[in-house]
Amino acid sequence: MSQPRLATPRLALRPCSRADLDALHALWIDAQVRRFLWDDRVIERCVAADVIEASLASFAARGIGMWVIEPRGGAALLGFAGLREIAEDEELELLYGLLPAHWGRGYAVEASRAVLAHGFGAAALDRIAGRTDSPNRASARVLERLGMRFEGERLVDGRSTLHYAIERGEWERRMREAEQRARGELGGARR
Repeated sequence: MSQPRLATPRLALRPCSRADLDALHALWIDAQVRRFLWDDRVIERCVAADVIEASLASFAARGIGMWVIEPRGGAALLGFAGLREIAEDEELELLYGLLPAHWGRGYAVEASRAVLAHGFGAAALDRIAGRTDSPNRASARVLERLGMRFEGERLVDGRSTLHYAIERGEWERRMREAEQRARGELGGARR
């Protein structure tokens, strides 16, 4: 399968590669990022390399994996977004993370929408989950803005984790409504 590139009005998403190891490792060990992404653990470089290898294998097998987020027309790493299998239940999970300097600009939602669109479109997935540590309210808001529905709180590796998900039919309905709103057919109404 191919390694698709994704684009949004402000962002370019390209599949991560081995050449991104140093930049992604630096992102993943940033004190503010690792707090919720790696349970505040400073991962070794070889762990970051394993994540990249798993993404490359996933792109080859299923057309999904981790994308590096860059500004459109630029080459500076802003963060990453992608889909991976949750080991505990074999469900696919949306992941994202940004360098703290880029928080609060809507990039996580914008990049994640592109990943979800690819997941439900080209990859023909039926359901995508999202999880976040309970104290990470900013990440929970991202999942909610993406239209994911809250499915409950669970313990994962001894940590309280909020679980969300969205199914293809709900995603498609939301996208149709967004297009209709953009054309002025729905006004400001929301369901």
